[in-house]
Amino acid sequence: MKGADALHKGERKAILQSVESLLEKYRLCKYLIPEDGQSIRSNHDIGSLEKHRSFCRKIEQAVSQLPDREQFLIKERYLGINTDYITDYRVYRDRFDPPISEGTYTKIRWRAMYRLSVLLGLTEYHKTMKRMIEHGKS
Repeated sequence: MKGADALHKGERKAILQSVESLLEKYRLCKYLIPEDGQSIRSNHDIGSLEKHRSFCRKIEQAVSQLPDREQFLIKERYLGINTDYITDYRVYRDRFDPPISEGTYTKIRWRAMYRLSVLLGLTEYHKTMKRMIEHGKS
């Protein structure tokens, strides 16, 4: 993870925000997908439903490729139904067994987010945007 650790604070923040945004979208899509299929009313609903399912599968596949601790952290903190009510503190103190320190949690979280950004194709986007900004082509 040497490449991930070498990124500047601004780049890290942008990656974290992008991945967190995708994970929030995942939770919303997961909520919108009917489990019984009864809320499907039109072909538009079917197309939209398939887009939601495809997006959710993409996120789930990326998360499944993470190492165990990173996968556990992402699922507990970002993919659960009660995610909006769970804090980082609760995850590293109450969910990990044995509990881990805040510093360890931060390292695991960063590595998980960076790996997800690579798996989901976001990292190259950030590099391209940085080059464009540096060359005044925003």
